[in-house]
Amino acid sequence: MSVSSPTQLPERASTLVIGGGPAGLVSLKYTVEYGERWAEGEEPVLVEMESEIGGTFRWRGYENAELVSSKQLTCFSDFRYPLSAPDHPSLPNFVSYLHSYTSHFGITPYIHTSTKLISLSKVPSPSDEYKHLARLQRLDPDKKPIGEPISILAKRVIITTGLHVIPNIPIIPGLNSNPIPPNAPEWIHSSSYTSRSQLRDKEVLILGAGETGMDLAYESIMSTSKKVWLGVRTGFLSFPKVLNNFKVLGMTFDGNLPIDGLITNLFEDVYVHRWIAQSHLRWFISDFVIRRVMWVLTGTKAGCNQWCGELPPERQGRAYVFLNKSAKAIRFINQPYYKLSWLHKQLAHYIDPPLPDDIKDRKIDIVPFPKGFNEDGTAMFGEPPKHREKETAWKRGDCKPDLVVLCTGYRQDWSWLGKGYPRGPEECEIRGVASEKDLSVGFVGFVRPGVGAIPPIAEMQTQLFLLLSQNRIPIPKSPETYHLLHSPTSRIRYGVDHSTYMSTLAKDIGSSPGLFELWWEYGWFVLFVYCFGAAFPTFYRLTGPYRSPKAQGIVETELWETIRRRGVLGNIFMGVIPMTFYALINITAFIIEKTWSLAAPLFGLPPPPDNIMEYTSNRQLKVKSM
Repeated sequence: MSVSSPTQLPERASTLVIGGGPAGLVSLKYTVEYGERWAEGEEPVLVEMESEIGGTFRWRGYENAELVSSKQLTCFSDFRYPLSAPDHPSLPNFVSYLHSYTSHFGITPYIHTSTKLISLSKVPSPSDEYKHLARLQRLDPDKKPIGEPISILAKRVIITTGLHVIPNIPIIPGLNSNPIPPNAPEWIHSSSYTSRSQLRDKEVLILGAGETGMDLAYESIMSTSKKVWLGVRTGFLSFPKVLNNFKVLGMTFDGNLPIDGLITNLFEDVYVHRWIAQSHLRWFISDFVIRRVMWVLTGTKAGCNQWCGELPPERQGRAYVFLNKSAKAIRFINQPYYKLSWLHKQLAHYIDPPLPDDIKDRKIDIVPFPKGFNEDGTAMFGEPPKHREKETAWKRGDCKPDLVVLCTGYRQDWSWLGKGYPRGPEECEIRGVASEKDLSVGFVGFVRPGVGAIPPIAEMQTQLFLLLSQNRIPIPKSPETYHLLHSPTSRIRYGVDHSTYMSTLAKDIGSSPGLFELWWEYGWFVLFVYCFGAAFPTFYRLTGPYRSPKAQGIVETELWETIRRRGVLGNIFMGVIPMTFYALINITAFIIEKTWSLAAPLFGLPPPPDNIMEYTSNRQLKVKSM
């Protein structure tokens, strides 16, 4: 399926959207539906270099790949998957959903595929708002230029080129850096992987333990590969994308619940005291509790039934990392390390799904990231980090792969941006979306949630950007409490907590509903679903500037279904207990603040700070300087 491009591009575009993935499509949809009316010949334009829309889901997919985020959290607020669809659709199925989305909202005429952006620059235009000059090139099916470049002037630009652009390829001596010995193994980046046939009858070394790396390690096992190694740098945090397969006190829990829909709103994102938000206290507490629950259920705190490859203890949790929800390979990694006692197994344990007899005893050897390859093509390793010293497969010296697959991620290139543009979302101080220096340029879809999905975040980012560029809301100034914590040397710094970021954007936009407001307009049922539900984008269409008549029906059916499926006990343990606990924490912070406010003038104290983290940091500096 492909979107047919109009034969002619306009000379002007009220909005130019760059990129035809989910972020680009939702940006175009909102621009058409909520942007200013445009004159004839100045309609919005979306340009996509490939011959078909879909972005990463279409062009970076591979055999057997599925969404790791649930359909409930991944699809857009007002165009949903049917209840009968699987919770985690295949990538081709999601691409079909995107095509249906463009048709349903009538935005296909504005999409120009096989059209490459060459450059974007600003032109002096003191009296004309159309100041962004885009140079475009039409491409044939082989991506060769057709005709001369085309120029378009745009009033507004939304950049949605995505996180997965240019393969990040580390230089590894003896593999891909000169001189390359004659016995060097073959190598590919994961962007070139398409099917199990590439792994067949080979000894495979997968480098990188993200979700793609885990997927390909599993695919290697399921193919007729001879041997499989997984190279891991620091570690990973494994959780299944679906919560099931636990046996507790002899009873099997098979709830089949997507884990990204289990975090509740009330007191987790709604009515959170600013001191609690700024200190990330609720993240640290939930991590503390979850690690111990995982120990009870699976015998290990490193991850859900994860017995090796763990992160250092101080970095295990939602505050620091992206959860790896591709857990199918874990049972093959665990085999040499699984040490659950008989007594603990009577209490609780995780049930690995059954596998065919011919592969059930196969294993994936976990090794450090190689320093290089020697003359005969054998991988050379340093010792793993101290917290993983139990891993010994690297000592055998038998890692001589036929194929090395680099699952090492991607990077972005901003060389096509002219002078005066932010060099990516890192230079956009307004929620990573726009800069105060020029509100006519937006970056959408460039954050990655630790648990959650990028498409609904892109929808909310688009809503924010349109309001900012139309001067309909003030520039938000509240502290950014949604970033995942990272070290100064981290390569990836665009991680966010999904629910916190969504809630922050909703407050900026004016679409975060108050509890009394929900009850007054929609009644108790919608209020209950909102409190117990996760940060689904449809919740933020109940009120505010993008209010949708479809929202109530979606909340009362599909989103209610995500809560009903947890059962009574599930809602007590995943809803009532956390809400009660976080309510006490927030109420305590509120009482402390009010008491401080009343006592400050009586005892000559400074007023309570707006930012408790800055206040604490300043106090520490004063103490150190004394």
